[in-house]
Amino acid sequence: MQQSKTVVLSTARTPFGKLGGALASLSATTLGGEAIRAAVERAKLDPAEIEHVIMGNVIQAAVGQAPARQALFKAGLSKTTTFETINKVCASGLISVVHAMRLINADAKNVAVAGGMESMSGAPYASPGVRFGYRFGDGALLDLMNYDALLDPFSGWTMAQAQTRVNADLGITRAVQDEFAALSHQRAAKATADGLLGEEIVALRVATKAKGKLVLDALPEPARARVPIHAGAGGAADKLFHAPPENMQAQHARYNSYVTGDVPFTLVDKDEPIRTDTTVEGLAKLPPLEKDGTVTAGNAPGVNDGAAALVLASEEYARSHGYEALATIVDHADASWDPAYLALTPAMASQLVLEKNGLKPSDIAVWEVNEAFAAVAWSTANLLGVDPRALNALGGAVALGHPVGASGARIVGSVIRQLQRKGGGYGIAAICSGGGQGDAILIKV
Repeated sequence: MQQSKTVVLSTARTPFGKLGGALASLSATTLGGEAIRAAVERAKLDPAEIEHVIMGNVIQAAVGQAPARQALFKAGLSKTTTFETINKVCASGLISVVHAMRLINADAKNVAVAGGMESMSGAPYASPGVRFGYRFGDGALLDLMNYDALLDPFSGWTMAQAQTRVNADLGITRAVQDEFAALSHQRAAKATADGLLGEEIVALRVATKAKGKLVLDALPEPARARVPIHAGAGGAADKLFHAPPENMQAQHARYNSYVTGDVPFTLVDKDEPIRTDTTVEGLAKLPPLEKDGTVTAGNAPGVNDGAAALVLASEEYARSHGYEALATIVDHADASWDPAYLALTPAMASQLVLEKNGLKPSDIAVWEVNEAFAAVAWSTANLLGVDPRALNALGGAVALGHPVGASGARIVGSVIRQLQRKGGGYGIAAICSGGGQGDAILIKV
């Protein structure tokens, strides 16, 4: 059994919004900043304790330099907090948690935030030939949401086109996909009504006139610099390596994404994509995305906006500082296969992490497999010999949405909360991503 010493102190996520929906005015880094701020607040840490931030973000065109740095500044963390931005397509948020675990297990960091963020509504178009000019003929615009997130560069197929062909090869019928998709919406609707998804979510007050801003009762104070950077080995211990003039220092007021006072806003506290009236019969009436195909707008997720974050720490640090550990990140495994065969990779990675830790699928109390398509989750259950109804008990991405950089972090947080409600046990969060890769995290509560 792998001996991890990384524990989770808190989880938080924003609601997930529809394309062009209630969150469309907010940048990826604003969504990420709010998820970070809420996670740190829920962990009851001094924000200055956060040493490192890792955030997944896939569609980075026009997001601006150093997206994770932007998000941590917007969350009010210290200028001495180090950072990384990760792009592993749909696995970005999950692999951010893995990287944080590895840093903590290696004693490189004590406390870190990991997660993911995406504004698919904010994805721009690009004209690659403009820089040096067109010599002749028409120009072209690339939809970077499609080009950077949803298009397989190896085949030229979109993810949906690739999955259509894989379904035909593997014999995955339209009926099983629609049945799984309907169950996803029905479960998500019930989990929302029962308040279970509300426990994950930090409600957002989206300013209606101050575009791109969130409304708070009070602006968060920027965290103090955690560790002064002292002069070299021969320098005095109290002498800073460099003290910038005040007008050159990072000014939190310039970076925060909040407004206060009597500002009109729209409250967003639920996932927008959930359709409470979804039935198998209704889904069966939708046309396929390709002629004679089995993938439809109903059994695939939408394109969405949202963010999720977790606070992680070493077990020793949490214990010595009196912080409650919600879960342990036990281990991780990944796998790759032919790029079109996304549907197989979560099962491959899950099987590897089970074998590494001497476990069987029946030992897992909670399964969360990202519904890149209904067929992906169904295939994972089928390949592992698990009842498909055992997966995604609160609904999955077909219902909740799939903001590509954030989904991996969402399912990790969901596994932890479900295990807590069950009184403990093992859980697996697994996800596929573009390029034909899969990742699985083993979690224990």
